[in-house]
Amino acid sequence: MEGEPSQNKNASSAQSKKYRSVRFGLALVVLLAMPVGHYLWLETEPDQFRPLFVVEKPGIGAVRALSGPTVGTEHRQVQTPEFVKGIYMTANTAGYKKRFNQLIDLVDRTEINALVIDIKGHNGHLAFTPESPELKPYASENIYLGDLKEFTAPLKERGIYLIARQFVFQDPQFAEAHPEWAVANTWGGLWRDYRGIPWLDAASKDVWRYNVQIAREVFDGGFDEIQFDYIRFPSDGNIKAAEFPVWDGTTPKSEVMAGFFAYLDKELRVKNGIPISVDLFGLTMWQHDYDLNIGQLLRDALPHFDFISPMVYPSHYPPGFNGYANPAEHPYEVVYENLVRGQAVYEQINQAAVDQGMDPPPLATIRPWIQDFDLGAVYTPERVRAQFTATEDGGGSGWLIWNARNVYTEGAFELAPAD
Repeated sequence: MEGEPSQNKNASSAQSKKYRSVRFGLALVVLLAMPVGHYLWLETEPDQFRPLFVVEKPGIGAVRALSGPTVGTEHRQVQTPEFVKGIYMTANTAGYKKRFNQLIDLVDRTEINALVIDIKGHNGHLAFTPESPELKPYASENIYLGDLKEFTAPLKERGIYLIARQFVFQDPQFAEAHPEWAVANTWGGLWRDYRGIPWLDAASKDVWRYNVQIAREVFDGGFDEIQFDYIRFPSDGNIKAAEFPVWDGTTPKSEVMAGFFAYLDKELRVKNGIPISVDLFGLTMWQHDYDLNIGQLLRDALPHFDFISPMVYPSHYPPGFNGYANPAEHPYEVVYENLVRGQAVYEQINQAAVDQGMDPPPLATIRPWIQDFDLGAVYTPERVRAQFTATEDGGGSGWLIWNARNVYTEGAFELAPAD
């Protein structure tokens, strides 16, 4: 207040600074802890977002209904679009002829140019017919995709960029087949998270090799890119009861993950020229020095992948995140601010190279997962499109849309140009 004595001003200023420090400290604690718990809690979507159906028989006829050559078609990769616009498809959907063809029609009619398809899902079963004898025991009873070359050929004729989504360390089937490489429970048997799902030891080189073998076969079968998901340590369970057969418990989790990132890079990109990407928690764009206690750091992933796909679903951020009472109602702001904040990591890596007299290294581009499901807010065409705009404005190289039921808001997409 004008005319206030200077002594009172100084005392007031000091008190104000102290209050701001305490408030900032509390906010930092909330930012560090609350979003992580919120993300882990929402990682499995509610029942209303689960697939519409489950195919009980192999769905290998789904793609064969499409026009175009299948067997005997020369294997070729579809060039990565300059800006990827993709939707997610479960293996179940790919095996259900009517629904599959509806989604392909959506791709044909709109700006969508890419499909993300599960080739190894949450249960660890391979959704295709493996050629390698080592992989055959892990194929699903319902081979939804069938022979990969037959599955991918008609889609490639359409110029659709195919991304194979591959679960890694959450793999119940492989864990039960190889408990020597899985997280064990101190009370006996396999350790399981709160959903009852066992996990593999992220430090196991045998697990690493298994996943690389799958990726190579899938790429040879016609997919254009391999996207790795669940690359992390388990978290949502009684971690105190978890025993790791390989991880020593003292090596930082982020160091283990960084080693796996480098391994994938060497074995797939360097040796075989296979484009690879990784799904990370959206908070890796926000928390640059904290690995969320699961081993994920953006700076460790950027040098080893072609694309990073952070899951920046606005609904998955807690109330109050970055000042938004309900982040789900602010799709543009949440997506944009995450991408912009992540750019600081690029700057740090590039500056470190310059300080050492080296050229900045090639780094992955950001291609976020965004939402098209009603959680926290109704996702209208305008809200879905707001995320498209945010991705472009934030410097992303594309977007991938998540809906666990594979039901998408057609009004959000621009129509493809008429021939």
